[in-house]
Amino acid sequence: MNYVLSTSIASTNHQVQAFAQEQALVLQDSWILSFSEPLMWVLVAMFIVQCLIWIRNYLSQGTYSDEEVEQADPLFLAYLRSKGRLKLRDTQASLFQLTRSRVLSLRIVQAKKRYRDDKYGPNTTLEYRNEQPAAAVNEDERLLLQWMLKEYSFGQQRFRLDTLAGPSSKQSTQSEEMQHYRRKEKVIEQGLKAWKNSVLETRQDWKRLIRTPLLLRLLVMLVFPVLFILTCELCFSNGVGIQGSIALAVTVVLWLVAVKRIRVRWAYQLASVGLLVTITLSATGESAENSMFIGVIILSLLLRLILPARVVDSSARDWAVSMRRWRRRYKKGIPVDRLHESAENIERILQTALVLGIGSRCARKTDWSPLQNHVDPELRRLVQLKAEQVDSVPVSSTLTHAPLLALALHLRGVFRPMLAAEYPYERLNYVTGTLETGSPGSSTGYSGSSTGYDSGHSHHHHDSSGGHHHGSDHGDSGDSGGGDSGGGGD
Repeated sequence: MNYVLSTSIASTNHQVQAFAQEQALVLQDSWILSFSEPLMWVLVAMFIVQCLIWIRNYLSQGTYSDEEVEQADPLFLAYLRSKGRLKLRDTQASLFQLTRSRVLSLRIVQAKKRYRDDKYGPNTTLEYRNEQPAAAVNEDERLLLQWMLKEYSFGQQRFRLDTLAGPSSKQSTQSEEMQHYRRKEKVIEQGLKAWKNSVLETRQDWKRLIRTPLLLRLLVMLVFPVLFILTCELCFSNGVGIQGSIALAVTVVLWLVAVKRIRVRWAYQLASVGLLVTITLSATGESAENSMFIGVIILSLLLRLILPARVVDSSARDWAVSMRRWRRRYKKGIPVDRLHESAENIERILQTALVLGIGSRCARKTDWSPLQNHVDPELRRLVQLKAEQVDSVPVSSTLTHAPLLALALHLRGVFRPMLAAEYPYERLNYVTGTLETGSPGSSTGYSGSSTGYDSGHSHHHHDSSGGHHHGSDHGDSGDSGGGDSGGGGD
């Protein structure tokens, strides 16, 4: 009898302990669940706020007029558009400013023979001449002039953009040529880095114009630690093994990297994947709590994908909004009511379009026929000439102060009329392309899109910066010097 009673009591105690442990796990899971649901709504609220910010930015028009945007420093517009991440193509914004102050002059010249023979290369290029060597300029502009004149003028006071371009299609199949371009690319990257540092040092007030958005800081520095703590609770309640412990340790390291480099996505993404891997390794079975928490982590991962890494500060937001409005409007072409203005104003419009990345589209979409009634007889003459699509060098004109306008009128109907000004800076412009259908025989009918290209001609040997030095094909016809001397091409 005593044995039976003791056995019954022991069994009862065991059941009570098991029930207590089960209840503890339920209470623990419920505690995690009670935190997961509010956290999910926090993430949803952040997503909605970001959508509202997008809608506000899209609907905002800005207070600066189109003329004020065009008269602004082109480098300032490029800096706002790139959110402070200046690239090689943004050097042309500074060059445009130097042409406006008459330090440099600009003209359209014939491109090197290897690019004229390449169906994806332009027949023309831009040539800048130093008209005022002793002119007073900003420190970053002075450094840019020294860089370009030292590396690409070959002892002359002028330099061309095709000396920055990469290899032609024929050269890209030759290993010696490619080794040469890779070495030159490193030289350009060094010069570009020095120029960007000089811009920030000279224009120190620009540093505060670009900041990390508050929502991104909250996600990385507040929401993710909460997710990590809840993941640890959930894993230890299920029993975490060695693999789960390693995953947690790696996740902590990735989160520290994400905090230090908050503007890069990959660190946060990998840290979130680390949380998912940890939960998967420690899960003992299907549960509503696990599924709910995994959904919250995935939601935070999706939120990080849509949050911008950089935003324009409120002090320059009006400029950024006005610039975006200008860009949306002029993507459809220059408005007819602006074509009655002087050639200098239209030239400034084309410069601004090139700085904002819509140069060829703006020129192609423009209906130039209203210029037939322009007060300037030279504009009337140029617009009455037949548009050329094979020989893209503009005819002689008195519009020396508006060379881009002369080029746009000369290449009416070509898909990439501004390719001469865009070619050196976009990687796909010299790596691959698709000729526009319906333009047979046109070597300048380049597709222009960085996403639309012929994969049959693609290569993989360049950095996206587009930074390349001159090639080694000496004796190009039409050049006053050998190779990329930068002094000829007339």
